[in-house]
Amino acid sequence: MGRTIPSFRIAAVLEEKTWKLFRKYLNNKKDRKAFDDMFSIARMYNSPCSYSAIPIRIYPIMMSIVLHHYKILKERSSRFNNYSNDDDNINNHNSLILKHELDKWKTYSDILRKPNRELFNQMLQSSYKYSNAINAKGDNYATESLLMSLLLEQQYKMMR
Repeated sequence: MGRTIPSFRIAAVLEEKTWKLFRKYLNNKKDRKAFDDMFSIARMYNSPCSYSAIPIRIYPIMMSIVLHHYKILKERSSRFNNYSNDDDNINNHNSLILKHELDKWKTYSDILRKPNRELFNQMLQSSYKYSNAINAKGDNYATESLLMSLLLEQQYKMMR
C-alpha cells in the first residue's frame, strides 16, 4: 500500500529544493553555507515537524529554526530568564487569533523532549507581547505573524 503523503523528511528535502534559486543568488559562499545550516537544523526536528500536521511545509521548518536559535540564545544569555517581567508583556492574553495559532503548534510541542518542550512553550508565550500586531494582520496571516513576532523577540534580545 502506498502513502498518500510523503514523510516529512522527504517533504523537507523537497521544500529545500524549492529554495534552490534563492540559495543560488545569495551573495557568497558564507551566506549559502549559513542557509544550508539552517535547513540542517530543521532535520533535527523532523519528528515534531511531521507530527505538527501543518499543511504548509515551510512553517514547521521555520519554527524548528526559530526554536533552535532560541535555545542557543537562551544558553548564551541570562537575560532570557523570564519574559513575564517585561513591561511590554501586558498585551492581550485574550487574543483569539493568537490562541488559535498557538493551539496549532501543540502537536509540534507534544513530540519534543521535555526540556525542549518547556523552552518551546516559553518561546511561544513570548509572542503574547505582540498580540496586537498579530491581530492586526488577521487570521489568514497568523502563522507568518507568529513567526515574525518570535524572530522580532530574538532580534531584540540579540541587540541588548
